[in-house]
Amino acid sequence: MYRQGLGDCFLLTFTVGGLEKHMLIDCGTLGATTTGIGLADVVADIRSTTNDHLDLMIATHEHWDHVRGFYDRVEEFKKIKVDHVWMAWTENPKDALAKKIASKKEDLGAALGYASQALAQSTNQQNREMGLAVRDILGFFRDEDVLGAAKFSESVNTAMNFVRTRKGAAVRFCKPGDGPFEESWLPGFRFYVLGPPYDEQALYDTGEKGSSELYGVAAGLSAGAQWCLAAAQGPQCVPVAGSDGAADVISAIPFDTRFQIKSDGPNAAHLFGGTYFSATESWRRVDEDWLSVASTLALQLDNATNNTSLALAIERMSDRKVLLFPADAQQGNWLSWHVDTLKWTVKDGSAKREVRAKDLLARTVFYKVGHHSSHNATAKAHGLELMDQEAELTSFIPVDRDVALGRNPPGSWKMPARKLYRRLLEKCQGRVVRSDVGWAEDAQKAANKKVEKEFVGIATAQEWTSWKATQAKANVRISNLYIDYELN
Repeated sequence: MYRQGLGDCFLLTFTVGGLEKHMLIDCGTLGATTTGIGLADVVADIRSTTNDHLDLMIATHEHWDHVRGFYDRVEEFKKIKVDHVWMAWTENPKDALAKKIASKKEDLGAALGYASQALAQSTNQQNREMGLAVRDILGFFRDEDVLGAAKFSESVNTAMNFVRTRKGAAVRFCKPGDGPFEESWLPGFRFYVLGPPYDEQALYDTGEKGSSELYGVAAGLSAGAQWCLAAAQGPQCVPVAGSDGAADVISAIPFDTRFQIKSDGPNAAHLFGGTYFSATESWRRVDEDWLSVASTLALQLDNATNNTSLALAIERMSDRKVLLFPADAQQGNWLSWHVDTLKWTVKDGSAKREVRAKDLLARTVFYKVGHHSSHNATAKAHGLELMDQEAELTSFIPVDRDVALGRNPPGSWKMPARKLYRRLLEKCQGRVVRSDVGWAEDAQKAANKKVEKEFVGIATAQEWTSWKATQAKANVRISNLYIDYELN
């Protein structure tokens, strides 16, 4: 696990018959304040460690904190030979459902781009803060300040396309239930594809209030936000009948044109004795209120994209130990692993056995914690509570808590989330590692007490003493650039 901040980059090295095989899962970041490690450091080490040869490259989903390296450091990645590329079925340009989902994402993303800018120009402080929050959520797609569907997430799309069209690589778009893959270049291991679900409704099941139907208001939100942006430039900028794009804007406004009164029009003076548009009467108006849906929609877009994560379980066949890499899978993704139809038949020698997700979770000894250990990216009953190997289970959290807490609204991005952090410590008997600080430790002894203050009292002194002893015996090595886990 590289230590480049709030983002994922994992390099797996398998020693097979004395030969090293290398697999890269993601390479991205939203920034690092705790370690000071950048993507240039990471990619340089990847090139050195692999001797410019990756047997397998994986881009799990379309978020900047997972794929930024394939954009910012693309020239270095071009120098690395890649034999195989795996991506989720949602990235398959020939898949009809994938194209439908991508179209919805682009429409909503463009609308949110307009909304965030309109809110940022508001005279209302609360709305301005909401605009900043929407902008920061859109930061997962990088191009939060770019307006228009054609430009939304352009950088992320470029990064994904670089991986998808990697010259000389065999590309596989993975669906749940695929495999298990037993690769000729990696004998002794099996790969199980758990997610994302091939089900649009499951992708929108993110564990939050909301519905995929909210996507239906994207056009109205976009038109209304454009109207507000134009109005902020002066009455002459408000779209009028006959102008380019006016029909789309006017048709999306909640009230018919015959009921609309312009602030500089002849009828405005009659509203509430001519005081309606004065600053003291601003409480009466709902001019920008409908843009408040932007915050809900931004979260929905972010969470639904997380749910498109390629989730993999890697099994070592000799002892059936499992490494779990769910990327940023959220509720719908995790729950879909347990449907009756998702099962595999494997052959060990002459014996056959059936494998289900619950079996893989029960044998998981390494868990890459989803979405920087946010509250809604690790399933409880259908996930963590099924991981029974508590004497060996180790969890790695790719996070920079200082960066997360600095996003808008300040302090709202709680990564790790306290309750999940506590349960991980219990299940792993203290073997929880963060990319920002290394081993989980008592917050009262933390170097940055301000950032860690929420975790004061998360465990007793006796528990920390016990966990420290467990950590000391673990097969984990910590350096400035990365943290290593070795599967015994």
